[in-house]
Amino acid sequence: MKNKTEHIFVNQIGYAPAEKKLAFISNFDGCPKEFNLCDSTGKVVYSGKLGDGIKDALCEEEVFCADFSDFSEEGSFTVCCGGFESYPVKIGKNLYNDLYKSILNYYTLSRCGEEVSDKKWGHPACHTVEADIYGTDLKTTITGGWHDAGDYGRYVVAGTKTIMDLLMAYENSGSVYSDFDILEEVRFELEWLLKMQREDGAVYHKISCYHFCGFVFPQFETEKQVLAPVSTAATADFAGCLAFASSFYENQDKAFADKLMAAALKAQSYLDSNEDNFYSNPKEITTGGYGDMNVSDERYFALCSIFVKTKDEALLKRAIEIRLKAIREEVIDPKAPWRRTWFESYSWGNVSAYGTEILLRNKELLPAELYEELKNAIITRAEKIVSVINAASYKTSHERVFWGSNGMVCDEAHILLLAYDLTGKKDYFDGAARQLDYVLGCNPINICYVTGSGTNSVKNPHHRPSGALKTVMPGMLSGGPSAGLQDEVARNNLTGQPPLKCFIDHVGSYSTNEVAIYWNSPLVYVIAKLGYLK
Repeated sequence: MKNKTEHIFVNQIGYAPAEKKLAFISNFDGCPKEFNLCDSTGKVVYSGKLGDGIKDALCEEEVFCADFSDFSEEGSFTVCCGGFESYPVKIGKNLYNDLYKSILNYYTLSRCGEEVSDKKWGHPACHTVEADIYGTDLKTTITGGWHDAGDYGRYVVAGTKTIMDLLMAYENSGSVYSDFDILEEVRFELEWLLKMQREDGAVYHKISCYHFCGFVFPQFETEKQVLAPVSTAATADFAGCLAFASSFYENQDKAFADKLMAAALKAQSYLDSNEDNFYSNPKEITTGGYGDMNVSDERYFALCSIFVKTKDEALLKRAIEIRLKAIREEVIDPKAPWRRTWFESYSWGNVSAYGTEILLRNKELLPAELYEELKNAIITRAEKIVSVINAASYKTSHERVFWGSNGMVCDEAHILLLAYDLTGKKDYFDGAARQLDYVLGCNPINICYVTGSGTNSVKNPHHRPSGALKTVMPGMLSGGPSAGLQDEVARNNLTGQPPLKCFIDHVGSYSTNEVAIYWNSPLVYVIAKLGYLK
């Protein structure tokens, strides 16, 4: 056999026996029209014909699909074609349990402000020093929360998106998976969020040092901390997230659930009385900005979430008014169609889909016409995503390949899975599964983008503890290809590469190989929602 890493790309975690199973083969001299599935002895157990080749602008090479969906025998195999063979292909049940635990445990290992017990990644309590309250002479101490990404900042808009994904994952995995307590872990972040709220209900945007530190363990980042100014985005995300989260704790700790809801209402009261406040870093602060110049989606999410809890129809009316106003005033730039004022999304910068999903889950509270309108909006979005997937060489939902593209395809999978719930249309379910295949190995880099998983995984992420220890923390989803090449390592090594190959497994490439809590979280959701833990 030739080099195993060439030409054949598979999901390196594995495939469920009864679901669709695809591998991908890039064209090469003498590429045949057929492929084989071989067992561990080399015996051919299945043969099939390759699909028509697709060459798209994102990978710039012809790629064939090898479909072995009608083979359901459990075991370990390889896909073979023209003298090449794939990494091992597993078919079976419960293949995702270890991966699921690993990507969830990343949150525990990323806890701030308390001792973390782990033989390799443990550390004493970090970031316990007083923080400046920016723009004042006051100081405060705010501990807790998860370290956001490759750095040690803690950001409200990132944390709330993460919580929403994890709680929605818990709804789908809580009854079948017991190796990790998602509610306990989410509560740790919620306790921190409560500390980020001012007395008047407003929520500070983030807490971090003034500048990024080097690649050291968290207890060695001892520079002065700063509590950044409040923002509408942070306050609205806080309100929507805490109102949604409160229901999950009502049976186990009613006082905590009530505390969450009271804080959400307090934040909404502030939003009702104050105009939009857009966040951008003051010149003295250079850590992640998470700026957002359009907060209509955040306000919509907050109102939807609180409406479902309070049944106050005035809140629903205001939410829909925000939505309709944004749609009515939308101007789409043909040169940049992604710069839209309104579309359903689960990203940190556009949380509209969380609001819409919350409403659709409560059909009995909505007028019939409104329910159909929201349902159709999700289906329209899903149809667009499926059309992109069907035309793509690796069956991904990418239209553009930008910073955090792996998180984006998982968020798009969430849209598809909601559409599947609404319609039962199998194309949506299968499209979501293809996005999972992509991040787990069905990509032109032939890499599993989750550290410590699969046969060939990311080993040098832009992640401070990993960089400090010179090994890799498991369970982290790399951000993935970014055609913008926003860091020097990427520019020096990837210039001229097609978008899906704009990735380098290098600690210095923060634009292609950083990790983040809000990229892991939709991956958690997709695995749970696809039913791969059963």
